[in-house]
Parts: sequence; C-alpha cells; structure tokens
Amino acid sequence: MGAWDYGPFDNDGAWDCIGALGDDTDANTERLEAAMLEVLVVLDYIENPEAQAAVAAAVLTAIRLGAPSPADRITDLLTAHPFDAAYLRDLARRTLRRITTDPRDNEWHYLWTDSGALDKALAAHEPYASALGAGGED
Repeated sequence: MGAWDYGPFDNDGAWDCIGALGDDTDANTERLEAAMLEVLVVLDYIENPEAQAAVAAAVLTAIRLGAPSPADRITDLLTAHPFDAAYLRDLARRTLRRITTDPRDNEWHYLWTDSGALDKALAAHEPYASALGAGGED
C-alpha cells in the first residue's frame, strides 16, 4: 500500500528519492540535486512522482539548514545520510517555490487543488518554504 498524506514525506515519490541515499556525501548531494533539477529544467508537464521527490529533496535540505523535522525518523535519516545542504539551498528554495506556487504544468499542484486540499498541503510545507525563503520573488 502506498503512502499518502499532506506532508512532504507522506508519499511514495518522497521515499523513492530518500531510498536512493547512502553514506557518501558527494553522491547524496548529487542525487538530491538531480531530483530538484528534474522539476526545475523540465519543459513539459511535471508529473506528481517527480514533484514529490523534488519536494522531499528540498525539504531535507531545509531541515538540514535548521527547519524543524516533522518526525524522529527524518532526523535519524539525516544523521545517516550526509549531504551538502549549503550547496543545495538555492535549488531547494526554487524547487519549493516552483512546485507549491506555480500551478502551470504541475500535477502536484493540480491534484491538491482538485482534491480541495491545497491549503492543507501548503500549510504542511510552509515551515520549509519559510526556512528557505521560498515564498517571495527571485
């Protein structure tokens, strides 16, 4: 059975991204960067699994930079999987902004809007967007 809820780690796409992390800082940084770039450079429709993975990468970055962790297992995961959050900060900020505030060509945004739960999903992501400064203009 798949995972589903409003938070950034409450879905299968997030755990697919997290499951690829290991104990190598450089490799983890590259994996998280690739997940975020996948939604930032795409010219076509952003599918929900890719959006979920990118959001998870961005939120992990925000937590590593001081945002509150939503659960002990995320804190434990961050301890076990090092990466360069300072390097990823700008990508994380732009990723959260792109997914949570830009509805065009974005299945994540569409699905939450269509279900009537966009406000709940945005509220669950707000602490991380705030920590990264993802709410304002570039």
